[in-house]
Amino acid sequence: MAQLNRSQNPGLIEGARTLPAFRMALAALALLLALPAAALESGFDFPTTIGDFARGPRTNYEEKAPGLGYSVVYMNGRWKADIFVYDIGFANIPDGPSSPAVVGQLAQASGDIEEAVKRGVYRGSEDRGALRVPGTAGAKLACRAFTIDHPDLGSTDSLLCITGLHGKFVKFRMTGPAAMQPKRAEAEGFMTRWLEKQRNSF
Repeated sequence: MAQLNRSQNPGLIEGARTLPAFRMALAALALLLALPAAALESGFDFPTTIGDFARGPRTNYEEKAPGLGYSVVYMNGRWKADIFVYDIGFANIPDGPSSPAVVGQLAQASGDIEEAVKRGVYRGSEDRGALRVPGTAGAKLACRAFTIDHPDLGSTDSLLCITGLHGKFVKFRMTGPAAMQPKRAEAEGFMTRWLEKQRNSF
């Protein structure tokens, strides 16, 4: 299997694009909706809203590099949630967070943050260690928490969670500026509710 250049995917190299303003009104965000109201994408549901999070645009990486998938954005004014769905050429990715493939992806994504600091994309980062999301999602996700010093947003809370689902990697990147005092429970609740909406979820 040919090796893919992960740097082709701005979603897999953390911070490769500047985050939109977090004070954007949800009404303005609605103008960016890129999927139908009852969006079903390759077996994954992306509802218009999940709690007070509103769905934003979809970005397709697959056209330029097969295997790198796509991402869908949600925002609630305090948190920005990026959901990445991809397989990087892997076949038969097991459901759940414990397979070697998923564990390897979490390690790779954590390393991408360190690399972004070295490249000057971020001013600094702190790996705050493994995180278990409360409730049913806790058994479905492998997560780590970070504090990232973003050049535009300042200090940000960042949660990185990955699992296998429907033969794909699903990665959540939750980002909230510390100045807005984002509550971790909101981010955790968003991931839990999104997983609950997936058909035949494990």
